[in-house]
Amino acid sequence: MKNLKIILISLLVVTTFYNLSAQPEHGKLKKIQKYIDAATSDNLVGVAVYIKGPKYGKWIGVSGYSNLEEKTPLKKDDVFGIASIGKTYAAVAVLKLVEEGRLGLDDKISNYLDREIIDNVPNADEVTVRHLLGHTSGFANYNTDPALNKLYLDGNLSLDTMSHMDALRKYFYGKESLNEPGTEYHYSSTNYLLLTMIMDKVLSGCHEDYLRDKIINANNYSNTYYKQTPPKMINHYGDLNKDAITENLTSQTVETTNWYSGDDGIYAPIEEAANFLEDLMKGEILNKEIMKEMMTWNNEKNPDYGLGLEADKGFPYKLIIGHSGSGIGMRTDLYYLPHKDLTIGIFCNSGLRSASREYAKTYYKMRDKIIKKLFIL
Repeated sequence: MKNLKIILISLLVVTTFYNLSAQPEHGKLKKIQKYIDAATSDNLVGVAVYIKGPKYGKWIGVSGYSNLEEKTPLKKDDVFGIASIGKTYAAVAVLKLVEEGRLGLDDKISNYLDREIIDNVPNADEVTVRHLLGHTSGFANYNTDPALNKLYLDGNLSLDTMSHMDALRKYFYGKESLNEPGTEYHYSSTNYLLLTMIMDKVLSGCHEDYLRDKIINANNYSNTYYKQTPPKMINHYGDLNKDAITENLTSQTVETTNWYSGDDGIYAPIEEAANFLEDLMKGEILNKEIMKEMMTWNNEKNPDYGLGLEADKGFPYKLIIGHSGSGIGMRTDLYYLPHKDLTIGIFCNSGLRSASREYAKTYYKMRDKIIKKLFIL
């Protein structure tokens, strides 16, 4: 009986210590909820935060609205446009083709693209699929052309009447090369538009179907869509007039998301997008050899980009891998930290692109507080 009493006391002490040591982690999540509540009470419409790791379990915090006009509260499973995080999905589709032996990373893009494109782009004969995936082609970013941006920001794109070839002709042809292929990293959405054209050539058809089948459907991401308007989607907002007055930009967001090819195009709820990144990092989508290629950084000492994945190595992360996205109607961040087996996602349906600086200030202040709470405080 005495021994049993000692065991029970020991268990009580251990349990009490565990509860006390675990409590600060729960407190951190409560603090993070307060940070996102503060951001949506300021000028952001809706924010969802996803955190998953050994210390926290899985936690999704939401705040604000999916529909500002009707004051509809944002829900954990609401579907966002996720902007350039779509590049990671496109990269995985390309790497699937490499895995299947249907495409080579060091194949010249001139083997696949129309001669018209090759003849109108500097150094195109020397550029490879790898260069496109890693943004080392030297190709200028068609998406930042001032004329295109004016149409984009004025809401006069009429993308249903513009082909991707027309976009290249108007906003890319004739632009000077930023670097010799393979020598420097310059982020450019042109690379990913061209990658989808290459996939179309390899597949003798529609890369959209391949991406949906091999990436989305094969992994049961049942609420993820590529270049298809989801049946139920939240509204997206921004501030194109830069007057700090929130505008409903849902129609513009849908127009661009459905038109962009490879460089955007994905809609997903935050948990499903996080599951995609987690599955990728755990080796459940691509094989080990291809994942090694995907995570070969342009600069191994100071990682910036691999093949469809952003990376940063520094305090307080050690190494952080994922992607971010920014548009007129959304801002998204989704990253995985291998040394902590931790996933962090922040999705916002208020766009920072071309908005008043107050929107960006609110978002980045919230994001910085979340990072500090998780890693420093």
